[in-house]
Amino acid sequence: MKFSLSWLRDYIEPELTPERIGATLTLAGLEVDDIQTVDGDAVFDVSLTPNLGHCASMIGIARELSATTGKSLCPPIVTVQESPNEQIAGMLHVKIEDKIACPRYASRIIKNVKIAPSPEWLQRRLIACGLRPINNIVDIVNYVVLEMGHPLHAFDYDRLDGHEIIVRRAIEGELFVTLDGKERTLSSSDLLICDQRKPVALAGVMGGLNSEVGDDATNILLEAAYFEPGVIRKTSKRLGLLTDASKRFERGCDPNIVVKALDRAAMLIRQIADGEVVSGVVDVQAKSFPELKTTCRLSRINHVLGTHLSLNEVETIFHRLGFACHCDGQDVFTVTAPTYRVDIAGEIDLIEEVARIYGYDNIGDSDMRYTFSTLPHAPIYLFESEVRARLIGAGLQEFLTCDLIGPTLEGIVQDDSLPADATVRVLNPTSIEQSALRTSLLPGMLNLIKYNIDRQNHDVSGFEIGRVHFKEGDIYKEPTVIGVALTGKSAPHHWNDKPQDVDFFELKGVVETLFTELNIEKPLFKISDFSTFHTGRQASICVGELEVGALGEVHPAILRRLDVQQRILFAEISLQDLMQVRKAVQKMQPLSVYPCSERDWTLTVNENVPVQELLDAVNKVRAPLLEKASLLDIYRSDKLGKEVKNVTLHFTYRDSRKTIEQEAVDAEHARVINEAKRILEKKINQTMEV
Repeated sequence: MKFSLSWLRDYIEPELTPERIGATLTLAGLEVDDIQTVDGDAVFDVSLTPNLGHCASMIGIARELSATTGKSLCPPIVTVQESPNEQIAGMLHVKIEDKIACPRYASRIIKNVKIAPSPEWLQRRLIACGLRPINNIVDIVNYVVLEMGHPLHAFDYDRLDGHEIIVRRAIEGELFVTLDGKERTLSSSDLLICDQRKPVALAGVMGGLNSEVGDDATNILLEAAYFEPGVIRKTSKRLGLLTDASKRFERGCDPNIVVKALDRAAMLIRQIADGEVVSGVVDVQAKSFPELKTTCRLSRINHVLGTHLSLNEVETIFHRLGFACHCDGQDVFTVTAPTYRVDIAGEIDLIEEVARIYGYDNIGDSDMRYTFSTLPHAPIYLFESEVRARLIGAGLQEFLTCDLIGPTLEGIVQDDSLPADATVRVLNPTSIEQSALRTSLLPGMLNLIKYNIDRQNHDVSGFEIGRVHFKEGDIYKEPTVIGVALTGKSAPHHWNDKPQDVDFFELKGVVETLFTELNIEKPLFKISDFSTFHTGRQASICVGELEVGALGEVHPAILRRLDVQQRILFAEISLQDLMQVRKAVQKMQPLSVYPCSERDWTLTVNENVPVQELLDAVNKVRAPLLEKASLLDIYRSDKLGKEVKNVTLHFTYRDSRKTIEQEAVDAEHARVINEAKRILEKKINQTMEV
């Protein structure tokens, strides 16, 4: 909100300087973004949090300065000189159909107005506050909104059919053209101001083009109402229509200032536009709006703030805030908050007000006593913390990306593993590039990596633990997953070692190390066919029969669309699934005191035969002396042929009770190889010992 110093001085003692005003507002909890000089006048730009709606006006700011500085507040004196010739009762009828959404509606009629440009002083004040002058009627309405904080609206009285106002809900799909010239499709949750035949305003948001005050208008209907904040907010957000009126109604207006704001505008229209104010006000109320009365304890104030305030000091603060206050002389204040203070709901809110006016800088530091909670941590939280620590220990940097993505990233990373309707869309996105919730961590991490590569940071190794979002039927799911991404060189530059690019097996090693440290059974990597990964350079990650994730090299087509010229490796694993398969207790096995004996076996197989199938065949052989079988080497050459490879497996034999003899090892090794060959005969077309 913007306000000018010259205008502010109409309501508070004039000796306050711009610097003191800025410092005072800051100490009171209002954020002063900027102070500029416009035509010799100081203009303040103040940011207001939603709970400070009562400050969204000149009088609201003056009220805050009065409370914090003790200066006298001088609100404008409102007197309306009415014409005795006509009574409003015979000229207007108001009917409220939805008394919950609109519990109060008031109107005045001003006749024979002269539409013209506003006086220079009025135009200057509006321009200083960031508004464009239009004509004297519209400008007066905007002026009163800025001055008193309550939204008003002016209709051309002669364009209202039947001279009747009806406040009702919109019909689903009803069309309405607002003042900005756009046709809006309404919902049954929207509230309308109508005449006998048509809607003339979208209540609390924007007026209609069919009843605007043009240059030919002579008779004006002024509207001031109180609308339920949730109704206005829902309409504003759904239509993407944020106006000064909607912002004020959303934060909560004062229902008891409705007629006063109406009278202030009528008074100015009579003075500036020579209008004749018709006698009387139509004021329809569905209920009364009493002031909030609550209690506040001095002992509680001092306990929360760490202060030693007296009864008299606190009572003075309440009176400076405009609160009626009665003290029992011991500890308890009975405080009555005015209805414009919609942020006051109980004792803790009053304590906050005492802190603001007393001054945060005046509240000294105190020794804090730590009391740990008796509630245990959620197991998934502890597991997530451990996973994070393990990945950081592995040398990976933690990433944080946004849950929201746009059609650009969504189109680049098109995942066909989920149905098209699984993506959760945002109804009113702040931008098109934040219009959907991510179904994978991959889009955000790819965007992050591209950002780094574009700035000459080509080596990126990191992880993210976050939620993904999708829909299964009518059920929305938000599982937590782990994403790991590698690109660039596997190690920093060193003069003695030539750096190598990260590859599939480096990422696989990160995953295997994580599983080992988390005491999870060694994972199995099975051939997969995900469209986001390079064919032949991907795998699904399984623990037993449960598929917990996938890893692979991002498909080159995706990298081309991102204009990335280097390989990116990515893995995504379900955190909940990992926790499910984790072993609770790890049993340590004693190291054998007897030496082992090692043998190798090299066999030639087709290129498409996974090494895991060879190891599975070996592990199926019942061999008491075989301690471990692992991959030693893979060899490819033109002499062997393009479709085959040499795989060397390494075997470790050991007897836990004695030193093993060479003859026993040779016999056991030969038996294991022969049994493994027999198992593999059905799966491998070409197998021979080299």
